[in-house]
Amino acid sequence: MPDPERPEAAMLDEWLQATSSSTNEAPRDDPTAIVRGVLNRLDNDGVELPHHVVYACVVLLSVARTDLDRLELGLMRAASEHGNSWSWIAETFGHRSKQAAHARASALHRRLEYRTLDEEENR
Repeated sequence: MPDPERPEAAMLDEWLQATSSSTNEAPRDDPTAIVRGVLNRLDNDGVELPHHVVYACVVLLSVARTDLDRLELGLMRAASEHGNSWSWIAETFGHRSKQAAHARASALHRRLEYRTLDEEENR
């Protein structure tokens, strides 16, 4: 079931159910699964794509991107706290150097901090 705090997810779930001839295609509450469901519906059923559906998908992609950023930063921090060198972390995460890995972690931290402050202001 979509998160009640995310009206976009609820609206997309309703749109998917309304445009589907089958009842077993309802997406999970995962934002990426919902967007995937919209794209699959468009590919398979040739339904029209309303502007509000595109907008809601963009919002859900932002939610998913924020979740992935949190996970990436958390994993980098955990690796460091458990004794892994930043050179090893850089190699594992695909960065050219430990400085690049540090820069990525710092950028993620700033981005997440900004998103959190922005979300609090909108409440």
